[in-house]
Amino acid sequence: MSPTFSSLSLSSIFVVFLFLNTFSNHGANGDLITDVCKFASTSDPQLKHEFCIGSLLKNPASKDAHDILELGEISMQACLQNATSIQTYIDKILSDGKQRPEPKAFIHPIKYCYMAYGVGHDFIHLAIGAFQIKDYNEAKIWMGNAMGVATECEKNFKKRGMPSLLTKQDDDFVQLTKISLGIIRMVVKK
Repeated sequence: MSPTFSSLSLSSIFVVFLFLNTFSNHGANGDLITDVCKFASTSDPQLKHEFCIGSLLKNPASKDAHDILELGEISMQACLQNATSIQTYIDKILSDGKQRPEPKAFIHPIKYCYMAYGVGHDFIHLAIGAFQIKDYNEAKIWMGNAMGVATECEKNFKKRGMPSLLTKQDDDFVQLTKISLGIIRMVVKK
């Protein structure tokens, strides 16, 4: 056996090993996400299966998730980031000055939503804390409360007879919280 052949063979084997290892890790993670989204959308028919897969796959942290517990925390962190993004979006709406003033007795729905998402932020932090200590029932309660923030935001616009300025944001937030709730339910069933 010549030294060149031996080095070439070893390096070829190493490259093939790296390729297969990378592919199998991606495949396993893709399977985890697919399984989670299938379970979550089956247990909650209002959760859009494609939204679930898309949002988990586009989150860079998901590719490193080794199990459902890590994916659960990642999904809750995504909810937290989304709540922050919605508050930033509301800040922009409020700073443009185009909102008509409400009578002093009422809080403008957009301001209500800003405050509600602040509370939602707290709910998500509590859900994450409960999830980390394996108090899944408590995590489910807090995440459900967080989901209610978006629903109440939409209701507040309707109560005032105003078109919602946050329908897409609220809908996406509900979907993200449903993913987290689905993961919590899946962990409980294990």
